[in-house]
Amino acid sequence: MDWQRGMEQAVEYIEAHLMESMDFAKVAQHAECSSWEFQRMFSFLTHVSLGEYIRKRRLSCAAHDLLATPIKVIDIAMKYGYESPAAFSRAFGKQYGLSPSSAREAGVPLAVYPRMTFESWTKEALSRMSKFSERGYVVRENGAVYFTLDMDATVHWFEEVLGWYGDVVSRNADGSGDYGCVFDYPDEVAVAHLTPFRGFHLFTGEPRQGVVGFIMIDGIEAFHDYVKSRWSQISNIETQHWGAKECQVITIDGCILRFFEEAR
Repeated sequence: MDWQRGMEQAVEYIEAHLMESMDFAKVAQHAECSSWEFQRMFSFLTHVSLGEYIRKRRLSCAAHDLLATPIKVIDIAMKYGYESPAAFSRAFGKQYGLSPSSAREAGVPLAVYPRMTFESWTKEALSRMSKFSERGYVVRENGAVYFTLDMDATVHWFEEVLGWYGDVVSRNADGSGDYGCVFDYPDEVAVAHLTPFRGFHLFTGEPRQGVVGFIMIDGIEAFHDYVKSRWSQISNIETQHWGAKECQVITIDGCILRFFEEAR
């Protein structure tokens, strides 16, 4: 299956089932990939998590019903999968800044969160990826777990300091991230082939002290120059007794990342 068409079909499935409990695995089937890979792909292309997109689309539909129909607020809440009017009101207030009842009484137009179209995803993704092509180095393989208490700040650090791509894939009830990814994807890597995973899985938790990643790269001198111009906490490149060149970076969370290039 053409991957662009598959992603479009997945969105069509989402739109057709907004009033139901959403099974991410069924959504991913339309793109012929796993639920986890689809969520990572979706987040990468849209810069919004799959769960957040579904929530925003449901609330947009609920806002239409609220202003265009006489359906009771409690019935609208149930229609779009909220367990109670209070839960619906909290979510609605977070998106629109006022309660459902206040919005109905005021009769003010409410902004619609638009349905995603894959054409716009592709243009945006290519635009964001263009900056990664100038780094001069490529990570070959990685897949470690990284803990942080401020996922948004950590994702931003990986993007600005290392030149990686990152995103918060899912958030908890208070809006803070509980799972995210940062990974090395240079511009020349086709979006259709996002595996193997060469970054970190981010989880909320107390940052681990010491070394949290031992990462093989090509182009360690270019890597060192790139990071040194943005971040002071990077060691000099040293040749190890086993022949590889290595340097260390202390992250925003105080963790240590060791980068090495094998001897040629």
